[in-house]
Amino acid sequence: MRAPLLSLCLLLAPALAPAQEGRPTKTVPALAKAPKLDGNLKDLAPALTLRAPAAASASAGFNTRVAWRKDTLYVGVEAMDDQLLAGDLFTLTLFFPNAGPTAVGHTYRFAFDGKRPSPPESATSAFAQEQVQAGVQRKDNKLNLELAIPVTAFPRFPAVEPLVLDLCVTFEDQDTVGEKATPVSNCKDGGMIGEALKLPDEFRKNLKLKPPQEVTALEARSGGWLGWGVLHYPVWVEAEKLLTSDSLRALVATDQVDPEKVHVNVPETLILSGDRTLLTVVSGSDPYAVEGKCDSDRELRLGIYLLLGKGKTAQRALEWPAATCALGRALSVNLEEDDGLSIGYSNGAIINFVWSGDHFERTEIGKR
Repeated sequence: MRAPLLSLCLLLAPALAPAQEGRPTKTVPALAKAPKLDGNLKDLAPALTLRAPAAASASAGFNTRVAWRKDTLYVGVEAMDDQLLAGDLFTLTLFFPNAGPTAVGHTYRFAFDGKRPSPPESATSAFAQEQVQAGVQRKDNKLNLELAIPVTAFPRFPAVEPLVLDLCVTFEDQDTVGEKATPVSNCKDGGMIGEALKLPDEFRKNLKLKPPQEVTALEARSGGWLGWGVLHYPVWVEAEKLLTSDSLRALVATDQVDPEKVHVNVPETLILSGDRTLLTVVSGSDPYAVEGKCDSDRELRLGIYLLLGKGKTAQRALEWPAATCALGRALSVNLEEDDGLSIGYSNGAIINFVWSGDHFERTEIGKR
C-alpha cells in the first residue's frame, strides 16, 4: 500500500500483484442468512477460520472467521488477552492484488468499544468507513468482534480477474497503559501467511454492474461506481442519480479543483453533434501554486466524459494535461462543428484531436 507503515497488516503493496499467478487460495464460504452483529460468532458458521501464529513476546492471540452473503463480507475476530485495555487495537486491511498497479487497500480499526477512525495516512475514505458495521461482545479476558463489510466499503477490486484478496488482521496488544503495543498478525511481508482468500464470481455478479470491456477494476464511491482501466484515471462512471458537472467531479476525483482558481480555461460542458453532452473534470496539483515558480512534480489533468443512455452513466472520452511546466496552463478548450477538439496552452502549444465514435484521438503534435 502507498502509505507509511502502520502495523504488520499495512504492508500490502501493489507491487505484489504480479506474484499472484499460481498463488494458493481458499474460497470464502457463503452464509445461508445474514448474521446478527452482536459479537456472538456462532451465526457465522460455516465461516472459514484463519489462525494467527502466536508471537513469543505477546500475551494475546486471536482467530479470524470469514464468510460472505449477497454483497457483504462478514468477519469475526475472537481474541484473548491477559488484560484488555483502551489502547488495544484491531486493525483490519482489505487489499485485492489483482485490482491493478495503482490500487491500494482499505484499513479499518476497532477496539473493545467498537469501531474507531481509520488512520489518516491509510487514505481510507470517510464514505468507506461509514459503511462498515461492528458488533462487540466482551467477557473477562475475551473479546469478540463481528464485522459487516459491504462491497461499498471495499477498496478497488477486479472487474474480471478472480476476486483474490488479502485480509490482514493485526491485534496491537498493549499490556500496560502508555507502553508500546506488541503486534500479533495473520500477515507477514505484505501478504497473508499461507493461502490468500478468494470470493466466488457470484459475489461480483450480485452487483449487476455492466461496465465496458476496458474496465479492469471497480470501486464504490458515494453516489455511484467507478470503473478503472490500466492507468490511474477512471474510464467509466455509473451514478445513482442523473450526472451533473458537480456530481461527476465528486465521483471521479478526490483531488478535483476549480478551473478558475487554478487559472485554466475549461468549460463545464461541451456539446457534440447530435446534442451529445460532454462533462469535464479538472484534478491534480497546480504546478504554478507558488507565484513565479513551476513545480515539475505537479500537474493538473483534464478529464472529458461522454454522458450515455439516460444520463446516469458516463464514459471517459479524453484524459489530457490541463497544466504542466512544459505546456503551461490550458487557456482554451474549443469544440468545432465537426467535433474536432483543440486545447491551447500558455506556452504556445496547440493540441488537436478528432472525435472517433466515443472518444477523442490526437491528430498532430501541435506547436510551441
